[in-house]
Amino acid sequence: MPQLFIRKKILIEKDCLSIFNIINDFHHWPKWSPWLIADPQANITIDPNGKYFNWKSPILGSGEMSLIHEEECQLINYDLQFFKPWKSNAKVTFYFNSKDKGTEVVWTMKSSLPFYLFWMKKQMEAFVGMDYDRGLLLLKDLVEKGTPQCTLKIEGIIPFNPTHYFGYRRKTSLTKFKDDMAKDFKDLFPYMTEHYKDVVSGMPFSIYHQFDVLKGKVEYTIGFPIKYPIITNHKNYFVNNLPKMKVHSIELIGAYKHLANAWAAQMMYQRSKKFKPLKKAPPFEIYLNNPMDTPETELKTKVMYPVR
Repeated sequence: MPQLFIRKKILIEKDCLSIFNIINDFHHWPKWSPWLIADPQANITIDPNGKYFNWKSPILGSGEMSLIHEEECQLINYDLQFFKPWKSNAKVTFYFNSKDKGTEVVWTMKSSLPFYLFWMKKQMEAFVGMDYDRGLLLLKDLVEKGTPQCTLKIEGIIPFNPTHYFGYRRKTSLTKFKDDMAKDFKDLFPYMTEHYKDVVSGMPFSIYHQFDVLKGKVEYTIGFPIKYPIITNHKNYFVNNLPKMKVHSIELIGAYKHLANAWAAQMMYQRSKKFKPLKKAPPFEIYLNNPMDTPETELKTKVMYPVR
């Protein structure tokens, strides 16, 4: 059977024991789990000693996890069993390495896929790896700040009104897209303020035409909604529109670094058939307040998938 291996790490600015005592007790896991954040209504059971838990959810599937060995501030071993969406077993380990500025936490998983899913190996390693990255960021917040700096609000299917917008489109790489997008907004903001301030009708957004994790390619459009179509002579900017449609909406309340949680949740809801995506229309995110005058914990972003 195809073998999977995931290894991710993060530096947490805290003593090892504080981190160890959170990870080795499942009573803490709902606060930082990169999966449970997508379905806070999931049915979970945790043993009083915190060494075993199971879950059942229409969004997350079902399974169980048991702590089988631990060495204080060295490592923790878990046995992980999935029952749905398919049966499989995984061995999960956390390692703890002392560093000058805190503790390096390393999270690994060894597993395998059913033979008929051999073609999903690279995809699964990429997406589970992204789940681990999301979880480690939530864990870092929990340990360093006392609480994860984000929550998700599942709005479900809602109407979206037709919207004209002034925008800029770019193709880039997965490693560069965050920096490129920040630069593009930095250029677009003053241009809109100088030339079309009175035409802007709402908060900025980003449309994702392509986000290929395996090939490392991203193509996006950033834009501002405008009251009516305008003519621009700028060689890089253009005017277009988003049509009237229905969207599946998930709102992130918290820092932009946690936006991947909203996107991952959208994928989970799609896989569990809570909505059918409209393939000809790309997903997008709308930034509902200004990061220049809003605390990170109060930032609001809606991630929207057009639906059939």
